[in-house]
Amino acid sequence: MEGSGPKTRSFYMNSILSLLMFFDPFFIAPFRMVSSPATGYLLGTAILALQCFILGDLSAMGVKFLNRKYLRKIQKEMDRNHHLSEKALMMGDKESYKAVNRQALDAFGHSFSLGGAVFCVSIWPMPFALAWMNLRFSDAPLELPVSIPLLGNSIHYFGSFLLIYIAVRITGSAIIGRLPWYSELTARLAGKKDSPSFHGFNF
Repeated sequence: MEGSGPKTRSFYMNSILSLLMFFDPFFIAPFRMVSSPATGYLLGTAILALQCFILGDLSAMGVKFLNRKYLRKIQKEMDRNHHLSEKALMMGDKESYKAVNRQALDAFGHSFSLGGAVFCVSIWPMPFALAWMNLRFSDAPLELPVSIPLLGNSIHYFGSFLLIYIAVRITGSAIIGRLPWYSELTARLAGKKDSPSFHGFNF
């Protein structure tokens, strides 16, 4: 039984490696779309980051969908406490105001914790993307045209992917956030809209 731990870890590592090698032709294709190595690297990394963003966002929406009743309950509780605190403040009832605020903070804490969990779900593809990039680019850093402070003349795959992923995530969130159907769907999943259905789907 003493060797079961290393054997189990070895099994999982081999399984992940096999999975990465299975998807390798799909992942590497965008990197070979142009002849310039630097341009191909940037294009391929951007597409890989976009895939991570889309898959992560879909996963986060799935978690919200599965927890939609709980999210709606928390949102209603927060709205209720907000209205009660405003009413208590207008009436000058400090004790009631403090009591309601404590309840509101408790509800906010639950909402914040779940929000953190959803965010973690949204970035789950990143470790797998980085593991694949390690297989492909661990010994081939991106050469920069100029020397940049703290980076020098080259940047490791981890740093380049992280910077590009952040840019893709910010841009992608800004774009899809402007789509009416997406905004409506996320609002319903978060319990911020009291409508029973969305394009035929019950929530």
